[in-house]
Amino acid sequence: MQRIGIRPFLLGIGACLLAFTGQRALQAGVTFDAALLLGAGAALFVATFWAPRFDPMAAPTIRTSEERWAPRVHDAWGVRTGLGLLAIALLLALNAFQRFYEFEPLAGQAWWWYGASLLAALGGVGLLDDGLRLTTQNPSSSFSAHLPVSASPRQKGEIALWLVAILVLAACLRLWRFDDLPYGVWYDEAEHGLQALRILDNAQFRPIFEGAITGPAYYLYLVAGAFHWFGVSVQSIRLVSVAFGLLAVLAGYLAGAELFGRRMGLVVALLLAASSWAVTLSRFGMYSTMSTPLFTLLTAAFLLRGLRTRRLTEYALAGIGLGLGLCFYTSFRLFAPAVACLLLALVLHTLWTRRAWPPAAFWLGVTMLLFVAALVVSPLAVYALKHPEIFWARVEDTFIFARKSEAERWPALWENLSRHLLMFNVIGDPNGRHNLPGAPMLDTVTAALFVLGVAYALRHLFKPYYLFLLLWLIFGLMGGVLSLDFEAPQSLRANATLPVAYLLAAMPLAVLARAWRLAAGSL
Repeated sequence: MQRIGIRPFLLGIGACLLAFTGQRALQAGVTFDAALLLGAGAALFVATFWAPRFDPMAAPTIRTSEERWAPRVHDAWGVRTGLGLLAIALLLALNAFQRFYEFEPLAGQAWWWYGASLLAALGGVGLLDDGLRLTTQNPSSSFSAHLPVSASPRQKGEIALWLVAILVLAACLRLWRFDDLPYGVWYDEAEHGLQALRILDNAQFRPIFEGAITGPAYYLYLVAGAFHWFGVSVQSIRLVSVAFGLLAVLAGYLAGAELFGRRMGLVVALLLAASSWAVTLSRFGMYSTMSTPLFTLLTAAFLLRGLRTRRLTEYALAGIGLGLGLCFYTSFRLFAPAVACLLLALVLHTLWTRRAWPPAAFWLGVTMLLFVAALVVSPLAVYALKHPEIFWARVEDTFIFARKSEAERWPALWENLSRHLLMFNVIGDPNGRHNLPGAPMLDTVTAALFVLGVAYALRHLFKPYYLFLLLWLIFGLMGGVLSLDFEAPQSLRANATLPVAYLLAAMPLAVLARAWRLAAGSL
């Protein structure tokens, strides 16, 4: 590709400096100057990198006269066996469903049937992947994300070492003074510990949902395991959140690599590792802290990999992430519509650009995603069906319109929305358990990059992956916007926005990296 010169890169650096200066002014309370500088930085960045060649998520296009994405039977025995295992998985899940409905919370055997159904499903998907061969005459299509740059074994080794170093940093930040920070124990943490002890003390007590914590019991089983291995203590409860936080860093690399390439995946992982928002939630022992950021990233990463590689196993792993996310904190439920909108956007984008419906491989993958997600979430669906008054109680109690007159509702909603939109850059969560009270949720540099990332995503609004990131941000904010207004902004209930905020902040860096490579003639 012909070199374009260093000017766009330098202008991009200038736009970043303008945004950074604006963010500093915003934190100093000089609102008008801050708005001008942030707006000028965003406008300069978008204008400089308006051309499609700077798009960090653009895949190379191979033009051919025809394109075919269709499953072809490569191993008939494997296909038949795989379909048989999927049927067995469905039957096992139905058996578990019945046992859960009749005997919960004393349904220990149902969990074994449930686990067997998931194993059968994964085995079936693996055989189908081997038995079906997806053929294409154009490997680059509307379903290909930015292909991670092919790397030599040496480069892969370097990336692995960097990732290990980032994980070590993340562990240090989450375990430093782990015995006394945060001080004491919050009553929610204590309740988690008490219910985990019930699980350990009573072999028959195997709940799906625990009213004492007003949430699913999956986290409690992990706490019970931590008690068994490390002893009964507050630190054992918090170790589960630490593990979730470290896994979220790894998942951030996977999602970032699918969107922007492997090196930028490392940048996303580093941002998450050092994020004060993520570190704070990772040190607090509740099912609601880092579960949503982890499972949103895993779902996004494996879904994007499935769209790129067309492997059913990747779609199934995305289904596991989606199902498990629904089995933890309520805020994840608002991420599910963003996934649905991404799939719909891909269908519409294909109809608009290619005048054709998406290929069979896409529909097979989506079917597998939904099937596996339904299997994973089935116990919780049983409980919601059987005890809707308990399952929905917390949502109803914290809903913004609860106990408000008609005249009070819309002003409260608008105030909540404005506070949550400003929490990234201006005034963050006032609750000391979630944040340094009142400080923006993002640091100065990341907050400035976040503004540029949002502006750049808006420029590419009609491209499915950019639209997905923006909808992820918007839907994720609703977890806080639609909850109690006197707590606003509520960064815990809006924690689905945590990972996407850092993905958007990494986007300008990915654009600059691409501009640098274009200037050097390496693209």
